[in-house]
Amino acid sequence: MEKNRVMAITESEFIRMKGAVMDKDGPEALKLLKELVKRLEQQENLGLKSHLG
Repeated sequence: MEKNRVMAITESEFIRMKGAVMDKDGPEALKLLKELVKRLEQQENLGLKSHLG
């Protein structure tokens, strides 16, 4: 079974996402995606640490 991931985003991040999609700005979209993936990984690591402690 796949695990769902949930992450809150700021209003400015949402606006950046919309702008990247609307403008078809590939480099900006990739940069934003990398930032979001990094945050998801950090959240996952924090969750694992809380279960171990």
